[in-house]
Amino acid sequence: MNLTHEINHSSERINSANNPVWMDGLRIILGIFLFIKGIMFLEHTSDVFYLFSQSQDVISLKKASMITSLVHIIGGLMIASGSLTRLAILCQMPVVLGAVLIVNPQQGLHIENTELWLSILVLGLLLFFMIVGPGRYSVDNKLLRQKRHTEQE
Repeated sequence: MNLTHEINHSSERINSANNPVWMDGLRIILGIFLFIKGIMFLEHTSDVFYLFSQSQDVISLKKASMITSLVHIIGGLMIASGSLTRLAILCQMPVVLGAVLIVNPQQGLHIENTELWLSILVLGLLLFFMIVGPGRYSVDNKLLRQKRHTEQE
């Protein structure tokens, strides 16, 4: 009897709607940060162009900087609103991994390289939200939970 109660109680916790509110705030801040980072890529396309030019040809270069910006802008808005959050995080992963493994280490692996540490933090947060889900105040939660309630009735 006690084991059944414990199993039912733990299965309720798996739902991301039971996450604390501070996780929703952190997810929204992460999404807004990625959105702003995408806007900054658009404003500083010459810097992004220079970074990418070391390993690619000119035609794919323009596409790469535009795709990077769009992934951050659209994905950041999706993460902030909590709509298709895990898909948006999956699209962000290659861009942020590239920043952690390729772009930022070129400036050196020292404590003053704040872009590297910021990219590592963002990567950790993306992994965290990939595991725990979008949370209580998200479009995913509102649509999916509403759908489950109508199916049960």
